[in-house]
Amino acid sequence: MAVLCENCAGRLIFNPASQKLECATCGSSFYPEDVEDKYADASSKYYDTRVYTCNHCGAEIITSDTEVSTFCVYCGNPSINFSRISKEYRPDGLIPFQVTKEDAIRYINIRLLKNPIVPKELKSKCVAENLRGIYVPYWIVNAEYTEADFLTGKVKQGKRTETRCYSRAGNVSFKNVPVDGSRILNDDVSCKLEPFYLEDSKTFDEDYLNGFYSNTSDMRYNDLRNSAAHRCHKLFEEDVVKTVEAKDVKIKDYIHWIDIADDPVYMMLPVWFLTFKYNEKPYTILVNGQTGKVVGTMPWEKKRVVAIGVSVFLFVVALFALLWVSMYFEHGAFYFFTIFNAYGFAGLLVGASAAFTAGIVGIRRIWKNLRLTQSEDIFKYVKKRQG
Repeated sequence: MAVLCENCAGRLIFNPASQKLECATCGSSFYPEDVEDKYADASSKYYDTRVYTCNHCGAEIITSDTEVSTFCVYCGNPSINFSRISKEYRPDGLIPFQVTKEDAIRYINIRLLKNPIVPKELKSKCVAENLRGIYVPYWIVNAEYTEADFLTGKVKQGKRTETRCYSRAGNVSFKNVPVDGSRILNDDVSCKLEPFYLEDSKTFDEDYLNGFYSNTSDMRYNDLRNSAAHRCHKLFEEDVVKTVEAKDVKIKDYIHWIDIADDPVYMMLPVWFLTFKYNEKPYTILVNGQTGKVVGTMPWEKKRVVAIGVSVFLFVVALFALLWVSMYFEHGAFYFFTIFNAYGFAGLLVGASAAFTAGIVGIRRIWKNLRLTQSEDIFKYVKKRQG
């Protein structure tokens, strides 16, 4: 429950910059391990949290007694009322927040807001006041993993390309694989947040949660086993496709077996969440609270995208026209181009093709990130949290 300053009885909040608990009243600071909560039982398998209910949207907001916010983190309404005390399973450890709220916003601005196609009004939403620090539950597992794959790849045979079939099989001993412990949070999103560096982990202490939210794991053993198998498959896939000397290598089918060794370690890992709505659609940007890695993308203005596309197209057409005209001049202003017009045409065609291909790949990647950013599941994840 609440841990108070020994000098003035003010509430203590964990500061990622100093890695200390700080008192907003008198300015005193303490290391979490030096602060003793007489009401906490470190030997217990459970710890106490407080549950609030939002009168506006009905969300359950579960926080520590030192939570600095007094409004619903889902809808922003200030009318939340205390409803009950809840006991939650105590994790084995956690990685404290190391990226401050201000730094997280700065990383989002650098990574996403400088793009000219992002609407200017979104800058007003990307402020520290709209950011929420959440400890996300993870299971750290060791596993023996075996997989057999059926793959296809494209190989050139003279002037034609043929598709060939391949098979691969192997066994891997995976160590310290992080598996997202929430069924609500999208696994693709949690994977993109990595890496987390476990050497910075601490033995679980409720004091690190002061001023932050967290979410407890809602997974059963079978859920954990399936998620671990999926995670190991992704890691296995990254390496197995490199063993095939072909292009466009894909795994068409596979079978696998996994054995989770020992007892998995239950951890809480730090993530900053920036959740907002734009044109009635939800968006969630995530920032790794240890490394500052940004996951997600911003919505864009279609008019700006079209304007940029048209400008690039006209520029390419103008270059083609200039090179074409230069073919009919042996002297004068265009003489320089006659020397290089053949190479110019070839280079322009290759460059335009490469740019077009890169553009298509980039657009696909952006659309994928946008779908994750607009995920209703992630938006709902912020609706229920603990700290």
